[in-house]
Amino acid sequence: MGTVLETNHNIDQYFQLDEINQKLLIENALLREELLKKNLGVIGYDTLMADMRVIPALVINNEFRKLENYLTIDKGSLSQLEVGMAVISREGVVGIIKSVSDHFSTVTSILNRKLMISSRLNKTNTLCTVQWNLEGPLEANLKYIPRHINVNIGDTVSTSGYNAVFPSNVMLGTVVSYQLPDESPFYMAKIKLSSDLSSIDAVYVIKNPFKDEMDSLQTVL
Repeated sequence: MGTVLETNHNIDQYFQLDEINQKLLIENALLREELLKKNLGVIGYDTLMADMRVIPALVINNEFRKLENYLTIDKGSLSQLEVGMAVISREGVVGIIKSVSDHFSTVTSILNRKLMISSRLNKTNTLCTVQWNLEGPLEANLKYIPRHINVNIGDTVSTSGYNAVFPSNVMLGTVVSYQLPDESPFYMAKIKLSSDLSSIDAVYVIKNPFKDEMDSLQTVL
C-alpha cells in the first residue's frame, strides 16, 4: 500500500510540474522587473521607468547552428509583446524580438551575425560592441575597445543602456582572449557568453514603455 501511495504521489507531482514551473517563471519575472528598475537609478525607478514590465515566456523552438539563428517563444501580441523588445534569460542577453503573432514571437538570437549589441566593459566603463563570431554558441567578438584601455582576461561585459532596447547592466559575458595589433586603434577581443543558447528553455521579455519615444528622438538625431 505504501508503494502504491508513493507511486500515485509521484505521478501527481509529475503532472503538476508544468504549473509549478509557470508560477516560478512569473515570480522570477516580477523579481527581475524590480531589479531592472532599481538598476536604472533613483530618478528612473521613481518616475519614468516605473511602468517597465518583465514578461516570462517559454522557448518552443531554438536554432543555434546556422549563420543567422532565431528562437520561437510562446507569447505574442496578446501578451503585449512587440517587435524590437529585449529578451533575456536567467544568465544574461538572449536577443531581440523580430516578429510577433497573437500567441507566439520570433526572437533574433545573440547567435546571429547581423545583431550588434551596445555594450560596456564594466571595469573601465568603456563603450564597446558585442557581435557573434560564428564560432559556436558560447563565444562572441568584443569590438571597438580603444587601445589605451587596460583589458584583462575575466573582465565582465554587460549592456550599456545606450539604446531603447536593453536596459543597462544585463550580463553579456567575460573576456577570454584579446590582442592589440600594431597600429590598430582597437583591440581584437573575444568573450564567453553568459547565456548558453544551446540549452535555453525559458526567457524574459522586457517591455520599455518609452521605447518608441526614445527611438523617434534618436532617428531625428
